Amino acid sequence: MKILIVDDDTSSTVTLKALLMSQDNFEIDISNSGRDGLAKMLAGNYDLLILDIMMPDFSGLDLCREINKEEKIKNIPIILASALPISALELKDMLDEFRSLVSVKGVLEKPFVMESLLGEIENAVKK
Repeated sequence: MKILIVDDDTSSTVTLKALLMSQDNFEIDISNSGRDGLAKMLAGNYDLLILDIMMPDFSGLDLCREINKEEKIKNIPIILASALPISALELKDMLDEFRSLVSVKGVLEKPFVMESLLGEIENAVKK
């Protein structure tokens, strides 16, 4: 499975890539900005996107809006990631809004727990 991680925090992307590369079936690509991530999505062929919600200039939410406009990539499953605690109500509201725009399948809180991350990935690609 080919996954693109888009996050401006280099240490987060390195950690997440290392966690996922410990699994046998993942190929990981990284982008450290929303605009670069969009360009990689349009040029590549990804099975899953993991997008940081809070990025300067072009957030994960901005990126979701742009993804929705692009026929080639608008159906790729997305997991949003946030370092901020997300309440159940905020999560529901966020998912309701972005499910109407794109293929958001879940939201994870950083730091990642490996079992939760793998569960979200499995659920995202099954839907």
